[in-house]
Amino acid sequence: MWEELEKILQALKQEYESLLALGKKKHGILISVDLKSLENLLKEEDAHTKKVASLENARKALLTKLASLDKTLRPDMKMTEIYEAVASPKRRVSLEKLHDELTELVDETVKQNEVNSILVHGAMQAVSAKLNQIGGADATGAYGKKGDIVTHKKKFDFKA
Repeated sequence: MWEELEKILQALKQEYESLLALGKKKHGILISVDLKSLENLLKEEDAHTKKVASLENARKALLTKLASLDKTLRPDMKMTEIYEAVASPKRRVSLEKLHDELTELVDETVKQNEVNSILVHGAMQAVSAKLNQIGGADATGAYGKKGDIVTHKKKFDFKA
């Protein structure tokens, strides 16, 4: 069963490597505002995310099964504690190494997603400002009892 856990962790590692690469690619696409490429990338990213969710479910099910077979294991244990129950020192080292690499990849992927989120937020603000400029809306930027005061200027003469 430990071999099966190792395979699952290896598959998770590969999926997170793909997600990190896609996150870096998304960064460039967001900067260049290439919406068609972004749409394709999001579909690819979604497939990897679903695979990660499936692998996580398999990992949890396997750990539950291991806990039922080995009474020294508890569901609330940390992975580093669980690896101590592995009889083979070689397998234990391999699992710990995979776990460390996976943890690092997850952290990098989360950081990349945070950076991309900031880019998306900034782009949305720029689009909103441009739409307001085109539409002639002007907000005061001050809050009062009734909120922002928004005025609309006529930019077109529809009677012409």
